[in-house]
Amino acid sequence: MKMQKRNGALVNLLLLLLIAALYFVTSRPDAVTAMAQLTYAPNYRGHAENAVALQFPVAWNAAALESILDTLAAKGTKVTFAVSGLWAENNGALLLRMAADGHEIATMGDDPFMDGKLSAVQEDVAASLEEIEAACGVRPALYYSGTRNVTVSGRAAKKLGLTHVLCTTDLRCAAGSAEEIMQRGLNDPIEGSIILMQPTAAAAEALPGLLDGLRERGVDAVRVCDVLG
Repeated sequence: MKMQKRNGALVNLLLLLLIAALYFVTSRPDAVTAMAQLTYAPNYRGHAENAVALQFPVAWNAAALESILDTLAAKGTKVTFAVSGLWAENNGALLLRMAADGHEIATMGDDPFMDGKLSAVQEDVAASLEEIEAACGVRPALYYSGTRNVTVSGRAAKKLGLTHVLCTTDLRCAAGSAEEIMQRGLNDPIEGSIILMQPTAAAAEALPGLLDGLRERGVDAVRVCDVLG
């Protein structure tokens, strides 16, 4: 009986020490920041097998988009387009085609080049949801935050009921030739990864070879929602 009491007291003492240590660690400003980043961390990668997601951020009137859509239709491939609210308002016909072709529509916020406090970012993203839905009848479930503050974007996404995503690999389509872009995408593709492709002319030229090369490796190009499950 005495031994049981002694063991119980020792367990209680260890628990108290553990609680005190946790309080000390998490009360430090840098620890609080780290905990917040973990809590609101975005999705950088999914878990699908034999598939990668292609994600196109669209915040400007890219002339290559029609060519990209034509290639995707010819290949029977559906991807994710993360559009800004401002772009959606000014490019309704293209957005309607994206939705009609079965592509996933995500949001980048109303003005993705704006960053700031939680209230401003949340208001910006909320406005984009209304604008995108008004333009094509689809209300996005994903928020691609781009270069915005990750933690602030994560908090805004959670408040708005959105899934926050970034990417596993950026093919840097604004730099290099179509051949270089294609090789970046085919260089040991990671299953479940989210591949970012800016809708440039070089990206449009690289896309057919990229899709064919992935299929030769037994990997399908799909939407972000498909790799996230």
